[in-house]
Amino acid sequence: MALGIELVPGRSCGECTLCCTNLAIDTKEYRKVPGVPCAHLCAQGCGIYDTRYPVCRTYFCGWRCMDALGEEWRPDRSGILFDALPDEELPAQYRAGGRNLRITLFGRPASDKMETLYRFVSTLIAGGVLVVLAVPGPPGHDGAHVVLNVSLQEAAENGDLFRIEAFISEVVVLARDAPFKPVRFENTD
Repeated sequence: MALGIELVPGRSCGECTLCCTNLAIDTKEYRKVPGVPCAHLCAQGCGIYDTRYPVCRTYFCGWRCMDALGEEWRPDRSGILFDALPDEELPAQYRAGGRNLRITLFGRPASDKMETLYRFVSTLIAGGVLVVLAVPGPPGHDGAHVVLNVSLQEAAENGDLFRIEAFISEVVVLARDAPFKPVRFENTD
């Protein structure tokens, strides 16, 4: 799940442990359901940091990699997690297509963050980046994922932020009321 780009110099996770709690992990070394803290997470952070699993060593959220995002965009502060999806987690028609960005909304991010997010989504889609909006499910359940490009391509090209806001708002409401499926691990090695 690494973004495959350079980290912002001097930027560290700090007190943020959002990925340690909210992401699913399904590797041969470790399994963890989303919405449940990692068994190794303690008050000081990762209790096995020096020997942590490869998946944890190679994962960096978008905030760690995108210098345009200031300190206020750290996931635990903004309620928004940016990351890239590996091809195998994308719908089949979008695999091997190049760049993608998943935007996961936790709770209700502040309105100023959302306004900036709508502009960012518009720029990404107009620039050919696949954008996936994610809303977490209850602990232990897969979240909802919606590819935004098809529905918002025209709005992005025209800079129609009102339409982008309306669509994302509708998707979030519908997703939060969706029947979420319990996580099923696939890695049986």
